[in-house]
Amino acid sequence: MNRLTTFFAATAMAAALSLTAALGAVAADADVVAAPVAAAQYASTQPAKMPVGVPGAWTQTFGDEFDGTTLDTNKWSRSWFVGSRLNGVKTDPANVSVSGGHLSLKLSNSGTGALVSSNPKDAAKTGYEFRTGYVEARISFPGKGQVLHNFPAWWTTGQSWPATGEIDIAEVINGRLTSNYHSGPGAYPQGAIPGYWGEDFHTYGLWRKDSLAEVYVDGVKVKSIRTDDGNAPQYLVLNVGQANTSAAYGKASTVKVDYVRAWE
Repeated sequence: MNRLTTFFAATAMAAALSLTAALGAVAADADVVAAPVAAAQYASTQPAKMPVGVPGAWTQTFGDEFDGTTLDTNKWSRSWFVGSRLNGVKTDPANVSVSGGHLSLKLSNSGTGALVSSNPKDAAKTGYEFRTGYVEARISFPGKGQVLHNFPAWWTTGQSWPATGEIDIAEVINGRLTSNYHSGPGAYPQGAIPGYWGEDFHTYGLWRKDSLAEVYVDGVKVKSIRTDDGNAPQYLVLNVGQANTSAAYGKASTVKVDYVRAWE
C-alpha cells in the first residue's frame, strides 16, 4: 500500500520554554496519525496473530475479532452505499449484527440481504485498502455439506470496477463454493473448491502479490490466479445476496464471521 505520513514541526521557542515546546511537539505528533501510522500502532498493540498455514514475516495491519455488541463503523460500512442493491437484494443494515464473538449477515427475505465493507469511500470512517499482502476471514457459510444456501461471498474490490479488479475469495454460486476473478477484460471463473463447507467454520485467505492472487482454504492453497488490475488498492467485502438455487431466509441464511485479519 502507498503510505503517506504527516509530520508537524514544532516552532522554536525561547530557551526557558524549550522543554515545554518539546513536550508539546511530542503530543502534537501523537494526535495526528495517518493511516499507515495507525496500522503500525495496531500491529504493536495487538497480540501477534499470523495467517493460518501461510508462513512469512507478516505484520498485521487490520483486524476485527467481533468481540463487541455493535459493528465498528470506523472499520466497516453497514451496507452497500447507503443501502443500495447488490447481488439482487437491498443491503439492509438491520440484517447486520455482532454478538457472541461473531459478525452475522442474513437474508431476511428474497429482496433484502446484508453487507459490510471496509471501503473508506463508502461509510467506513477509516476502513482498509491494500495493494499486496494477505487477508483472511474465518467464516461459517449456511448450508449442509457441499450444498450451500443463497449467494454469500467474501471478496475484495477496487474503487473503479471492473478496471481495478474483483477477487472473489469464497463465493457461493449455484450452491457450490467457488473462487473467481473479474477485471477490465472480463470475468475469469476459477471453478468450485471441492469439499464440505456448510455450517462449519473454515479460514478463507487471499495472498495478493504483484499480478497474482492465491486463494487459501484452511491454510492450503486451492487457487492461483493471474491478475491484470495493476494491483490497484482494494477493500474488503462480506455479503449475502439472493440466489436462484438453495434459498434460505432468516436464521437458516446466516453467514457467521469469527474474524477478519490482514497483514503486509
